[in-house]
Amino acid sequence: MRANKLGIAFVVLLAALCVAGTATAHNKAKTGGTLNVDLTTDVDYTDPALSYLSTGWELEYATGLKLLNYPDGLGPRTSQLVPEAAAGFPKVSNNGKTYDFTVKTNFTKFSNGQAVTAAAFKAAFDRIADPKMQSPAHAFMSDIVGSNTSPVSGVKVKGNHLTVTLVKASPDFLARVAMPFFAAIPPNLTHDPNGVLTPASAGPYYVASRTPNKSIVLKSNPFYKGKRPHNPSQIVYTVGNSLDATYLRVQQGATDYAAGGIPPASYAEAAQKYGINKGQFWVEPLLSTSYLAFNTSRGVFKNNVALRKAVNQVIDRRALLAQSGYLAGKRSDQILPPGMAGFRDADLYPLKAPNIAAAKKLAQGHTGDGNVVLYESNRGASPLRAQIIQFNLSQIGLKVDTKLFARAVQIQKEGTRGEPFDIADESWGADYADPYDFINVLLDGRNIQDSNNNNFAYFNDPKFNKEMTQASLLSGPARYKAYGNLDVAMMQQAVPWAPRANANNRMLLSKRTGCFAYSAIYTVDIAALCLNQ
Repeated sequence: MRANKLGIAFVVLLAALCVAGTATAHNKAKTGGTLNVDLTTDVDYTDPALSYLSTGWELEYATGLKLLNYPDGLGPRTSQLVPEAAAGFPKVSNNGKTYDFTVKTNFTKFSNGQAVTAAAFKAAFDRIADPKMQSPAHAFMSDIVGSNTSPVSGVKVKGNHLTVTLVKASPDFLARVAMPFFAAIPPNLTHDPNGVLTPASAGPYYVASRTPNKSIVLKSNPFYKGKRPHNPSQIVYTVGNSLDATYLRVQQGATDYAAGGIPPASYAEAAQKYGINKGQFWVEPLLSTSYLAFNTSRGVFKNNVALRKAVNQVIDRRALLAQSGYLAGKRSDQILPPGMAGFRDADLYPLKAPNIAAAKKLAQGHTGDGNVVLYESNRGASPLRAQIIQFNLSQIGLKVDTKLFARAVQIQKEGTRGEPFDIADESWGADYADPYDFINVLLDGRNIQDSNNNNFAYFNDPKFNKEMTQASLLSGPARYKAYGNLDVAMMQQAVPWAPRANANNRMLLSKRTGCFAYSAIYTVDIAALCLNQ
């Protein structure tokens, strides 16, 4: 895309591709009160440069101020980028490589009273680029000139103008810059690789306090002057209640939103009791893929495509999905989810039942010492899936040793280069509706760093790395065709994953909660929720 007009067209295309909410809010907004939220396990970070769990991004949507953002509300418009701190869409020049954003002056302030200027956005890029931070966001700015050093030479400030220069034209740049990673931060925010617990923020809310693994408190930003909703006076997260306890607490009104979900076996009951999308129980499809990542850098799966194919043949996708309960999603054997541009159904591996004979034939002579270490979450359906995986893989001569962790710990361990696991049971929801976010971000080996990796397969194939780059330079139908071909070719030839499902988002709210709003990117809009009691 080589001009501002075409950049906006791409944003409109994103709207058509995103799976947007279809529900309607069920009462008029009321302000004030405390919205209570239950999380079974903690978010990974409350620092925008490091936060990368879906529950954390709900929080970041409420606290961050970005150049461009997704509007609050319902339906397809919530997938269309709109200017937020920027006065409008940027001026694009230099054959689509330079973006000039005009940042609004005297627009709003950080929660600590500091003014928001163009320098506050440059600070976000510079902080992410600092190698000490090991930010997962670096993969999303690797095409910016000078992105490997901090400050970033390709991001400049002049008055209220922020200019970003890329090494090549990138059709998805505007969608990337709208991610929470690139929200405004105070220019003096410390570069701490462990993350800042309570960073000042310029959105509707700020993190007033956080006690890891216990609680997070968001309070309304007293200096916020924007138009986004900020209905509750404060939002209090309670961390650590079991799914069963959370389900009971929502029904009793002790908490208002089960952000970590409810017991998988209870979703059918909730749907029957409250109806679907009628006020308390909401179901929306996600642009997501759940998968088993093979650690291709070590152990039995290294340089072992035959065994990786065998696992794809032997896993019971029907049983794995069933553990997540009613309306959990649909089975999958591909990297890209349906609804993503470029997706084509290639029918690669069994979706209905395992093909044990084919799996045994592929595995014969390729099982090494037969030992496999599986990293899995310790909550919800995850331990049940681990048992199924253990049984499935035993049928091809593999002995699975399962390690269970709190979700944030699991992510941290899997993201550390050299961690001794062989399979990671993972899922990925779209950061934005472009296949780059699944193919390049999750599987380009050139983005692997010491920690905070997203490429849990540690897949680094020069041939496919090159093809990923070539696809990223394309636009329009050619781009999506290239990514669709890559999806199929990688799963046929290299097999970094065993994809298993595409998910639905199932959300339970208390009866006193109203004003439901849903973002195709951030899911529940907690800033828009209101209390009717």
